[in-house]
Amino acid sequence: MKTLTPLLVVTLLVTSVSPSPAQGLELMLRGDAAYLRRAEGHTGAVARSEPIGESISAFEQLLTENPQNIEARWKLLRSLYFQGEHVLQDPDERLALYETAREISDVGREQLAIAAGLGTDFDSMKTEKLAAALADTADAAPIYFWSAVHWGLWGRYRGKMAAAKEGVAKKIRNFSEVVIDIDEEIEEAGGHRVLGRLHSEAPKLPFFTGWVDRKTAVSELRRAIELVPDAPLTLYYLADALLEHFPDQEQEARGLLEDLVQREPDPAWVVEQTQVIEDARTLLASLDD
Repeated sequence: MKTLTPLLVVTLLVTSVSPSPAQGLELMLRGDAAYLRRAEGHTGAVARSEPIGESISAFEQLLTENPQNIEARWKLLRSLYFQGEHVLQDPDERLALYETAREISDVGREQLAIAAGLGTDFDSMKTEKLAAALADTADAAPIYFWSAVHWGLWGRYRGKMAAAKEGVAKKIRNFSEVVIDIDEEIEEAGGHRVLGRLHSEAPKLPFFTGWVDRKTAVSELRRAIELVPDAPLTLYYLADALLEHFPDQEQEARGLLEDLVQREPDPAWVVEQTQVIEDARTLLASLDD
C-alpha cells in the first residue's frame, strides 16, 4: 500500500486552531475579491503583483488555519496559475512556483481520496472508477483540473522530454479524464481542453507516451468547443494543433486565428484573453513568413 507523502502527513497532523466560521468566510471573501481585481493596473497580458498577491495571501492564510478546506486549496491554485502566467517573467521562478503548486494539488487529491474512503492507493485506480467515487464530493473537479494545469506547466518548464520520462504526461491525462467524467463543462470544458493540448504537445516516446495521439488532440479540442463554443484559449489550441499536425487543414486554422485577432478581450478575463490574442497574432503572422 502506498504510504502517506511527507507533505500530507504534515498537513493532516498539524495542530492548528481552525478559524471561526466568520473568520473563514472573511478570508474566503477577501481572496475572491482580490482575484476579481487581478487585472488592475495590467499592461497587456502582464499583471501587477499586488492584486493577485492579496488573493494568494488570503487563501494561504485560510489553508494554514484550516488545511482541510478544499475550496480554498483550489482557489489558491487558480491564483497561483495567474501569478505564474501573468506576473512572473523568469522561467526559473515559474518552475519553482509550479513545483509548489503541484505539491499543494497533490495534498488536495490525497485529502479527497481519504475522505471518500479510497485510502492512499487511489492513483492506481481506473480513472472512471476514481471519478465515480468522487462524483458527489464537493470541489473534486476543480482540484483535479488545477492539478492537471500545474503538473502540465511544471512539465513545460522542466522540459517536455524529461517530464514525459518522469510520467508527467500520464498524470495529466489521468487528471483530465477524472475532470471530464465528473464535470466536462467546468472551466470552459477545461478537462477536454487540457487533454487535447496534452495529446498535441507531448512527445511520443516508446514505453513512456506511446499512447499520445494527434487525432485525439483535435477530437478533444473539438469536443471542448462543442460544449463551450466561444472559449478563446480552446480555439487557439485547436488552430495550433491543426497547423502542427494536420497542415492540410491550414485554412480552418487560419480562420480561427483571424477570428481571434479581431476580438476585444472580455473585461472579466482581459489579461488572459489579451495573451491569447497576442499568441494568435504571432502564430498567424508566422504563416505568412
